[in-house]
Amino acid sequence: MAQQHLRSILSFVNSPELASPEAYIHFTKGLMDIHGNVSVPATEEFLRDWLKAFHIFIAKVVGSQGIMP
Repeated sequence: MAQQHLRSILSFVNSPELASPEAYIHFTKGLMDIHGNVSVPATEEFLRDWLKAFHIFIAKVVGSQGIMP
């Protein structure tokens, strides 16, 4: 619910937001080891794909603002 509320605020102030893909990860015991490695291959692949999309989104936002990375 908090994420949806934050999105409505960001939209109101015309802030860029990554609307897709969405990532809702329900943490369960054994999902990650003590070193932060994801133990479920499908979840690891999903997170890698999401991070790639996030990286592209950030590059577009930074580029559109004329900010040097």
